[in-house]
Amino acid sequence: MSVRDRLALLSYFAGLSGETLAALARAVREREVQPGEQILIAGEPCEGLYFVVDGQVRLVKTSGDGREHVMGVLGPGATFNDVAVFDGGPNTDSAVAAERTTIGFVPKGALMRLIDNHPEVAKAALRVLSSRQRMLGLVVEDLALRDVTARIARLLLGCVGRHEHILEHAHRACARITHQEIATMVGSVREVVQRALKQLERDGAIAVERSRIEVIDPAKLERWAQISVD
Repeated sequence: MSVRDRLALLSYFAGLSGETLAALARAVREREVQPGEQILIAGEPCEGLYFVVDGQVRLVKTSGDGREHVMGVLGPGATFNDVAVFDGGPNTDSAVAAERTTIGFVPKGALMRLIDNHPEVAKAALRVLSSRQRMLGLVVEDLALRDVTARIARLLLGCVGRHEHILEHAHRACARITHQEIATMVGSVREVVQRALKQLERDGAIAVERSRIEVIDPAKLERWAQISVD
């Protein structure tokens, strides 16, 4: 698949003409990154928009004492550093390759020129960013109203294309995710996550093998996902 074709699959650029996409593609840089390699550092100046071609990327925030919180795990077709591109501020999150990954990079200047000439890209940006704002509201709702097992169930449902507000492009990303990463994403600790996963596995909703979690019965996960905090 060409760079132009990959751009056409991204939410921001769907609907642009082939000629416009071809011109943008000439500004795009793609590169391969290795597992654990840093792609972005939070707080540094924003240089542009990134997208995942293949593999997976973890978005993380790091506290002053070095603790990491996983903000999201992104698979192919996902974009990141969007907010920093559009608000003019520094990078909002750090980004690290979770495995061997190919990423694409659209320089900020090229993107801004595209928006000047194609207002539909700005409209697409509003849709994407509004969707992410809605996601944040749903995450807060989960933390306030659902127990840990329910939060994990909702996270894993993203793996089968449901509740995609939980984990963007989760159908790929969620296949390889550690218990610690799940814990940071649902606001818990690894030991509690392990107990919850065993409970879901005993019920026949999932199968767990090392860092791979397979959804066996989405209907059972749906029922677990509705359990509220007592």
